Amino acid sequence: MFVRRFFYCLHLNLIMCYYFSQTKDAESLQKKFNSKLKQPELFTVSAQYNGFEFPDTPVIINSEPDLIQMAGWGLIPDSSGDKRYRTYTLNAKIETIKEKPAYRNLVRNRCLIICDAFYEWQHRGKEKVKYKIGFDDELFALAGIFNQIDDRIYYSMITTEAQGIMREIHNTKHRMPYALKTDLEFEAWLKNEEVQPRFDFSAEAPDDFQLKLF
Repeated sequence: MFVRRFFYCLHLNLIMCYYFSQTKDAESLQKKFNSKLKQPELFTVSAQYNGFEFPDTPVIINSEPDLIQMAGWGLIPDSSGDKRYRTYTLNAKIETIKEKPAYRNLVRNRCLIICDAFYEWQHRGKEKVKYKIGFDDELFALAGIFNQIDDRIYYSMITTEAQGIMREIHNTKHRMPYALKTDLEFEAWLKNEEVQPRFDFSAEAPDDFQLKLF
């Protein structure tokens, strides 16, 4: 019964975002976030991380804010280590994380998911157009929550209601990642303080058509 209810609660969070990029070198990350890379031999970059492949990506967790470390995308909510439900924990809705069994005990375990863009598809009739979205290819962070099991970190990306240009791009679900851009925003999220998500994104479609909200 618990497993069925747990699965149902997770299924409701299968919203977006499932693809992002982090292409900058380790030195750039350390400078931007004023943190040291832990285990540099594990550091990777990617032009497109696919959440459904459960990649390890660079994050900063609030219990070790001076370190950048690799963590698995797809939260494992408890110490059982059961990875079956990671497909349904790639994202967590900010509006309901305090209620859902998978997340409510972890809401104070906050992390920064380091990236330089994320990807979303706009529906145009029967076609879907892929957009690369961010802040003109600069490093920023997506808000997350995490769990640590046997020295491994697993996280969920926080999503919120789409604002600004994201309402035009993600024009079916109207969701967007909870993006953070400045040192003050990073610090506030990690300290469990109130911080508003950014939505002043730049966006680029494959045909180089540029959209920007000022």
